[in-house]
Amino acid sequence: MKTVGQILQKNRIDKKISLEQVAFQTKIRKDILIALEADEFQRISSIASIKGLLKSYAEFLDLSSEQILAIFRRDFSRKEKKKIIPSGFLKPIGKRQINLTPKITMVITIIFFFLILAGWLSYQYLSLVRAPFLKINYPMDKIQVKEKTIEIYGQADVDSLVTVNMETVLLSPQGEFHYQVTLFPGENDLVIEAANKNGRKNKIERIIFYQE
Repeated sequence: MKTVGQILQKNRIDKKISLEQVAFQTKIRKDILIALEADEFQRISSIASIKGLLKSYAEFLDLSSEQILAIFRRDFSRKEKKKIIPSGFLKPIGKRQINLTPKITMVITIIFFFLILAGWLSYQYLSLVRAPFLKINYPMDKIQVKEKTIEIYGQADVDSLVTVNMETVLLSPQGEFHYQVTLFPGENDLVIEAANKNGRKNKIERIIFYQE
């Protein structure tokens, strides 16, 4: 069973008419005629446009436009039952592309600049209001040990001042630190504190039980 495109193409060839002649007489672009003959209806913007073009082409070839449209509806109905929807009904031919003019480029550049500026200002604001980062990897809270000394391992912001029980601790370039504390028998309170240049502080406490 022949399709609409096959019928149109066969009749045109049988009558020895070129596509250029059809295009000149019908005012239908050559690429559209090729799409019609190839049944590539997805290249045309809408069903109404397809029907109008098929009608004009059929009448030019002295074919029954009603019969051609009936065959098209038959073929399209089959595609719908198979849930095959021609993408051209959603994607018009000659899709418009954005032309990046100097004005648009300048606007995009300005927007990009302000986004970077807003991000930088947000970072600076958060740096002022947030407490410095501080993490104690060891020891855990409320542990019992039998050694008289204990090593404290942790991490903090590189530019912060870290103290353990008011004693300053040195930080590595990566913000890591360790500090040895001498314990007394019984309960020992360890206060680890980090302070930044804006006076914001972060404090962690550990209770260590030392049993001789």
